[in-house]
Amino acid sequence: MLIVLALGVVALIVWMRAGAGKRPESQLLKICQGDQAQAQRLLEAEINRAPGISRGEAAARAVHRYQRDNR
Repeated sequence: MLIVLALGVVALIVWMRAGAGKRPESQLLKICQGDQAQAQRLLEAEINRAPGISRGEAAARAVHRYQRDNR
């Protein structure tokens, strides 16, 4: 039982360090290496593609687009 619990804790730590629990805007800023102007331009580009989406959704789409384009 203790081994299973320890494995669960390790899995949680690995998952959190991989960025799975981060907000999309934080991920986008990290991708932009802290350049807030670049992150803002990417957000605006996503909002222009799909007017009416939230800022969080725009950030998530920008992160997805970046990851897809840089494989």
